[in-house]
Amino acid sequence: MAGLIAGTAAAGLVLAGCSSSTSAADESKDLLLSGPNTNIVVSIPAGWHQVINSANPIIPEMVAPTTCMGADEVSCSLGLARIATITAKNVEEASNAVQAAVIGAPGVTDVADVSKGPGKVGKRDGFRHRFTFRNPGATLTSEIAAVPSGPTTPDAQGNLEYSVVLVWISDKKDAPKADDINGIIDSTLVHGGVAAP
Repeated sequence: MAGLIAGTAAAGLVLAGCSSSTSAADESKDLLLSGPNTNIVVSIPAGWHQVINSANPIIPEMVAPTTCMGADEVSCSLGLARIATITAKNVEEASNAVQAAVIGAPGVTDVADVSKGPGKVGKRDGFRHRFTFRNPGATLTSEIAAVPSGPTTPDAQGNLEYSVVLVWISDKKDAPKADDINGIIDSTLVHGGVAAP
């Protein structure tokens, strides 16, 4: 399962960018990004919408602007978020698996850490890793947040269950504000498994 999110997170990293702007008038703050086989949901901010992940439809995905959809949702997007529940030895390993897929994609350069370490993911203690990178179309600010979300007893391989949120935003004109990264991660709700503090 860890390979599933990691491979999906890396697919289609080129962000060409749509030129159209978005309107917040039609958006609702009560919309949630959710999907099968995940223990988390996050809010869908104004200007974003849930789409089918063309690389792997089982991974819940949302993009901005709302005009990006269909098979071109990644290349058109100025912002993208995905959620998943994976297994790993610890919360940092879960985050690192997703980041390795992102920065290992063809054309990704100039990777630089901004911050990395323990942090709140919604109302839970978790792990947050913000970094920047370039691809052929843009410079992107990305954050991965990981939080325990399942049973506290490791499986036979010593793995536990973690829910992860991957968000990135382009530096292109009309892209969402960088504050959307924090807003999405701060909105995380974990259901099932480990109790919230």
